[in-house]
Amino acid sequence: MFDYKKAEIVAGAFLLMGLAALAYLSLSIGGLRLRARDSYRLRARFSNVGDLKPRAPVKVAGVTIGSVETIRLADYYAEVELAVDRAVSLPTDTVASIATAGLLGEAHVSLSPGAADRNLAAGERITRTEPALNVADLLGRYAFGNANASAPTGAADGGPPASERRLAPAREHP
Repeated sequence: MFDYKKAEIVAGAFLLMGLAALAYLSLSIGGLRLRARDSYRLRARFSNVGDLKPRAPVKVAGVTIGSVETIRLADYYAEVELAVDRAVSLPTDTVASIATAGLLGEAHVSLSPGAADRNLAAGERITRTEPALNVADLLGRYAFGNANASAPTGAADGGPPASERRLAPAREHP
């Protein structure tokens, strides 16, 4: 005859393994870590963070090295606290910018290390930042022209020709 007790034990074990796999996948996809990451905190102030959210990745050259911990308002600037892996040392002239993965992707903080001799210590602030690009504002400028359309263009105003102009350089915030 068929042993029902053995079949029930096998079915129960199979069910428990399935639930354990489902729990693991849920925690991994959600980004929850069971052990704390060995990291140090840095701060950066931005005039606009766009759609940046807590737990967003912090990347250097496309490689995730940390995450955004908190975003708060400080002196009318958005102050972002970053948790960066201890294995990564960042120079004091590092530039932090808000970027997106693709046209409609999630926002993240992109760090561009400089060449300074001294590295940022835990709790210090990255002073050179670039805010998030506002796509609606860029489209409006392109569609309706720049608000400074009457200003002279080219080398006559002391700047480079319009074809060589770039986005504004990184700004230092108080």
